[in-house]
Amino acid sequence: MKKRGAAFSMLSAIEVVAAAIILLLLFNHAMRWSSTERPYQAYLAEDIALVINSLYSSPGGNIIVNYTQDASGFNVSIDEKKVLLYKKGIGIDEISRKFIGTGTDKIDEKLLENPKEIQFAKIGNEILIDNLVKADLNTLTCDEFAGEKLTNKKILVDPGYEKDNIKPSKEMCDIANSLVFKLTNAGVNYFNIFSTRKLNEYDEDEGIISINCNDLSKSDKPYEADVAISLRPGKNKNTKNNIKAFIVSGSEKEKESRKLACLMINSILGNNALGGIKITGASIVPVDLEATGMEFPDGIQNKIFVMLEIGNTESEQGKLLLEKVPELGDSISKGFVEYGK
Repeated sequence: MKKRGAAFSMLSAIEVVAAAIILLLLFNHAMRWSSTERPYQAYLAEDIALVINSLYSSPGGNIIVNYTQDASGFNVSIDEKKVLLYKKGIGIDEISRKFIGTGTDKIDEKLLENPKEIQFAKIGNEILIDNLVKADLNTLTCDEFAGEKLTNKKILVDPGYEKDNIKPSKEMCDIANSLVFKLTNAGVNYFNIFSTRKLNEYDEDEGIISINCNDLSKSDKPYEADVAISLRPGKNKNTKNNIKAFIVSGSEKEKESRKLACLMINSILGNNALGGIKITGASIVPVDLEATGMEFPDGIQNKIFVMLEIGNTESEQGKLLLEKVPELGDSISKGFVEYGK
């Protein structure tokens, strides 16, 4: 019995020593975790990755995010897949977090040394990162691919119509006719211009055509067009005065539609003749035709198509914008002509 007791006591002593060693190791690990600020380092990596994910998931448009968490104790390295935080010269203390890209948006790879503040910006389809981002929020970044000139294409101009009224609004009809006039002046053959509405007959003396918005019947020729431009007034119960360009997601011509939308929006934003009118935002919005409740012209699935939602009929700045008929027609036309240059 004594021998068993001695053995038992020895085993207990060994267990106590082992437990003490484990506790000491855990204590040392906890002290190292605390002393190297690893919890905060992990938090920063995760948080920055979430910011980048949110920018990727934002629809087309320009956004700047001021990130005010203090990361000055670390170097912050960002590439196309991950965020990496580390202290200079101590590679063992690296912590990284991945983010989910889109495959189409580009990210500006960046190494920031001990940044106290970071700025993120999404300009068009590019994400920029710096201590202070130098970016123009007033214009979108357009795709650089070279498309065909559109002035020799068959063009559909749709003045739109209110949901409960098949007659287009006066503002949209006037802007659509201004656009038609500018397009013919830019060299588009009037025989190549169609509308979802009936066109007034070509007047050889006047040398112009126009959309007859008082004729409630619809044209049967939209399917013959190669390019479709649709107009709608914005209507939101707030003070925002935005411009949105809707394109068809998954269309064979989605890339071309996005570029045309971008050029038209930038032409409006850069028109000095609109001076003094505050435009609060601009974006390109891909839509699923099967899922949306919005009304689009028929037969646009495989065409270069842009639906511009202009201004806000519920805001004072929006109303002022919609009064700028020739200026808007000129801007939209210039964006159209710019495509393919």
